[in-house]
Amino acid sequence: MTDTTDTTTNYEERMPDALAGRCREALREGESVRIAAATDLTEDLRFEERWLVVTDQRLMRFDTNGARAEAGAGAGAGNGGAGNGNASIEFSDAKSAAVEELVGSGRINVVIGNEEVEVIRYTPSQRAKFARIARGIDQLIKEEPVDMQGEVDRTRCDQCGRLLPEPNGICSACTNRLAMMARIARYALPFKGRLALMVFLSLLFTLAELGPPYIMRIIIDDVLVDPGAAAAGDAAAGDPFALLYLLVGAYAVIRLVSFVLEIFKDRLSVWLGGRVIVSVREDLYENLSRLGMKFYNKRQVGSLISRVSNDTESMMWFLVDGVPYIITNLLLLAGILVLLFLTSWQLTLLVLIPIPLLVLGGGFFWVRLIRAFRTKYYRWGKLVGMAGEMLSSVRVVKTFVQEKREMRRFRSSNEGVFQGDYESEKEAAVFFSTVSMLTSSGLILVWYYGGSAVIDGNFTPGALIMFIAYLWMLYEPLRWFGELNTWSSRAMSGAEKVFEIVDTAAETEDRDDPVEMKDMRGEVEFSDVVFAYEAGKPVLHDINLHVRPGEMIGLVGKSGSGKTTMTNLLCRFYDIDEGGLMIDGVPIRDIGLEDLRRQIGVVLQDSYFFSGSIAENIRYSSPDASFDQIMRAARTANAHDFICAKPDGYDTQIGENGKELSGGEKQRIAIARAIIHDPRILVLDEATSSVDTHTEKLIQEAIANLVKGRTTFAIAHRLSTLRRADRLVVLDAGKIVETGTHEELLDMKGHFYRMVETQRASTAVLAVGGGKSDPNRDANGHTS
Repeated sequence: MTDTTDTTTNYEERMPDALAGRCREALREGESVRIAAATDLTEDLRFEERWLVVTDQRLMRFDTNGARAEAGAGAGAGNGGAGNGNASIEFSDAKSAAVEELVGSGRINVVIGNEEVEVIRYTPSQRAKFARIARGIDQLIKEEPVDMQGEVDRTRCDQCGRLLPEPNGICSACTNRLAMMARIARYALPFKGRLALMVFLSLLFTLAELGPPYIMRIIIDDVLVDPGAAAAGDAAAGDPFALLYLLVGAYAVIRLVSFVLEIFKDRLSVWLGGRVIVSVREDLYENLSRLGMKFYNKRQVGSLISRVSNDTESMMWFLVDGVPYIITNLLLLAGILVLLFLTSWQLTLLVLIPIPLLVLGGGFFWVRLIRAFRTKYYRWGKLVGMAGEMLSSVRVVKTFVQEKREMRRFRSSNEGVFQGDYESEKEAAVFFSTVSMLTSSGLILVWYYGGSAVIDGNFTPGALIMFIAYLWMLYEPLRWFGELNTWSSRAMSGAEKVFEIVDTAAETEDRDDPVEMKDMRGEVEFSDVVFAYEAGKPVLHDINLHVRPGEMIGLVGKSGSGKTTMTNLLCRFYDIDEGGLMIDGVPIRDIGLEDLRRQIGVVLQDSYFFSGSIAENIRYSSPDASFDQIMRAARTANAHDFICAKPDGYDTQIGENGKELSGGEKQRIAIARAIIHDPRILVLDEATSSVDTHTEKLIQEAIANLVKGRTTFAIAHRLSTLRRADRLVVLDAGKIVETGTHEELLDMKGHFYRMVETQRASTAVLAVGGGKSDPNRDANGHTS
């Protein structure tokens, strides 16, 4: 099912083989599939998989058994009647397609004639995907270009068809783990000298470890069993006691050397593992800092923190403990096998009998452990995300007395983490018990056949003890390769999630050759701009606005009308979907992001503050600012007096997110931070919403000085705060409905006039009800 056209792109989830065969049989000659997607809900609200297949001519719906399902009550005329299981909707009969959100579900409807026909239903978890698919269907019906690339969230793996752990995530079942390990290893290349030294130390350590069992054989056979023969055979020794002292001394020296080598080898492996993870974390953090707002809108902060901490930690311990263990024990296994075969090849073959079972069992448990640890770390991420969400909103939780509810949520999530821990450790426990049983069977065989050989005189007691010692050294690494299995399962599960973030492309990136704009004039032009946070649901429609350099524009409208969205596009937190947005005549996508954002200052309704002093927070937008510049900015923002009144002045520590400051103080510091940034374009998003009337007057005076010579976009619900704007732009439902000065819009008696009247009436109600009205406001909401 591949579209042969190359003008647009498709969206196809991988169908089950049987269903894909049925779909191919249903296609007409020359018909190609454009969209194939699975849903999780039937039209009668049963949780069951259904498939929507959209070609370049029609759309069809299939049940999971491959039968063609009826595509809506009115679709029967499309292809042989509604009741024969062979229904489809022809694009030639349709007018449009759109989603309809219902309670607990949603659906795609297609308009045929004057009737809306239901095509497919889905649960809320599938909302974003089917909103975009509906837009693609609508474009196909209207014969418009369709581009699904980068729009539709993929919920299934393209290779195996499994559901992904999260939209657009990676499929762990299809991840090449050798390639993943090779990628981790590439981070060690800058330290190849130390890596080579660690391998050399591992080789010396292996040779040292092979010596003691051989010395034990000599002690038993030549000193303890037949000391007279030992003395006669070694004239230099003189007597068996001298030989015993010599061998015991050699044993002690070898153990001491092995001890020293292990210390240096382990210290080196800890350093190498730590440096590798430092590099991984830096790449992860760097990409997190580059990713756009769309990425963060879909993810919990706590879950991302878990990737920076827990997932990289699991990778680090694999590198620190697992990789050195592999190197040392592979060398050790090779040496032991050589010595065992030289001692007795017959007994060695008996020793090797359990090994194929260990390898097969390891492969079986590898798959189960990977699945268990993947579930475990997914649940851990959810728990951390939920805890972070609760701690960030603890004031809301306490305000509405929802502590017990949050505790129930935490208890449920915590129980899920326990189940994940239990399942993963249960699988590991079964594996290790099995390994112990298999190694014991090998020892039983050696004791029986080796003991029989000693009794028959074909084997010496010392050789048997040496053989068993080497056998333990052989089985112990094999048994702990199971632990390595656990380490690697944890590490690979963590690496998958870490590299998923590292490989995520930023929605807003610089072009290869961005236009340098070190000094902007501040001319801004929106041309037929269309934008949607979710495809198929535009929040801005055909926005046209030309702003001259130095002009102050007030954006007004009801909540959700698109005011903040316009400023988000101006800061390029998001890219526009259609139309054009230019600054000084240059398309905003062609301007380097650093140049763009260095010349835009933003004061938000709820500005964020970092733990530290007041001076450090003001200086954040301009790290090289002097203390004099900090004070001048604070004076302009009318913040200097209250700062100086604090015990430590500008060195006052404000706590996490400025919790030691009042709302008005935080707003004035935020304005000072924007002032010291010295932007050419200024965005004020409800900058005076959290202050009293007196403070508002002070800030308005500061803003009046600040906006001179700067292009300013100001958003405020208190319309009186925008009287000084050169123009007001009124938005409604994502469209510009009115533009003009404050007085011109009042004279028009349109949207803006009604908003002012509504605020005036609200103020009057507060006054009558005993609330405090503003004595400085007239009947039209004006401030004297």
